[in-house]
Amino acid sequence: MTRFTLLVLLFFILFQACSQEKKIHPSGEEITIGILAPLSRVHRKYGYQSLLGWEFANREKNYLSNGDKIVFEVVDTQSSAKGTKEAFERLLDKNVTAIVSFVGSGNMLALKEMLRKTKIPMIATLATNDEISKLNDSISQICMSNQRQALVAAHYIKDEKFINSVGILYYSESPYSRALAIQFQNYYKGIHGKEAFFIDFSQKDAFRHLSPENLKDVEMIFSVLSSKDTLKVLKKLKKSSIKLLLSDGTFSSAKESVKDELFYFNDAYIIEHYASNMSGNRDYKKIQKLLKERGLEDSSYAFLAYDAYQLLYYTLQNCPKHEQKCINALFQNSDIIEGIAGNFNMENAKVKRNIYIDRIEDTQLKKEIVTY
Repeated sequence: MTRFTLLVLLFFILFQACSQEKKIHPSGEEITIGILAPLSRVHRKYGYQSLLGWEFANREKNYLSNGDKIVFEVVDTQSSAKGTKEAFERLLDKNVTAIVSFVGSGNMLALKEMLRKTKIPMIATLATNDEISKLNDSISQICMSNQRQALVAAHYIKDEKFINSVGILYYSESPYSRALAIQFQNYYKGIHGKEAFFIDFSQKDAFRHLSPENLKDVEMIFSVLSSKDTLKVLKKLKKSSIKLLLSDGTFSSAKESVKDELFYFNDAYIIEHYASNMSGNRDYKKIQKLLKERGLEDSSYAFLAYDAYQLLYYTLQNCPKHEQKCINALFQNSDIIEGIAGNFNMENAKVKRNIYIDRIEDTQLKKEIVTY
């Protein structure tokens, strides 16, 4: 055997040794994480999409480096405030180390009194209302907040699209919709934008206000409506040049509720956590494939759940005794973590991450700009 061959063989052995991950020896200890998920009734598909992203991340990394195993207990919130309260109580009885919530702002706010009494560490993946992280010092929000979304929307319309007159559509009866619309209204006026109208779609005669007279000076509408009402507005405006900027999650909801008429959403803009044409990390395509195989839509729900798991894993790795004080601290303020659509970190219980402004083309989210 020549000297060159020996060197090649030695290099190969060293490369193989370096490329092998350190073998983890199970400690026999389990860390149980509670999951609040709507798995029945109106929001069940959001729950299943979220759970898929979570399960995928757990399957990839279910052991900590010390050998402790991460397991989870899922409880159905039944897509209601009452069901969310009951599910939360059941998880507390199971003595979980932390809770991850796949429910929206309304159902999270229904837990207000219970959360004030309980200091269990918690990650909210879909609840964007800014008040949620203020309910106690144990909650973090992995999704963009209303405040951040409203700020990005206002500056996009004014500074990127050079639009000076905008209309706003919202529901006064929805805590999420009302809060986001008011924050956008304040930011837009603060940068010298003109508000053409502020229409409450909780009122029966709301569509009457979308008259030619009210729309004559409007170039864009910021909409915080359901996908079904958004579809009605798009149909009404289909012959006009007015564009809609939709709030996060609207298109994901539309894929489930208005499938046959999804093409009406083409040419609308939307604020999202991802875009269909983004590169993503190494797991992005795998999760997309899994969603398709299970008949679920490609949406931000699975990706936000994946990111929530990355935050949990980072936290537990750095809190080897799994003490509540340590977990709370890292849920609130973390180092940089690799997420599905780019790196993110937590700062004062709010996530710092990329936000996409997408244009809907051929019923897909095409990235227009990315802000951080």
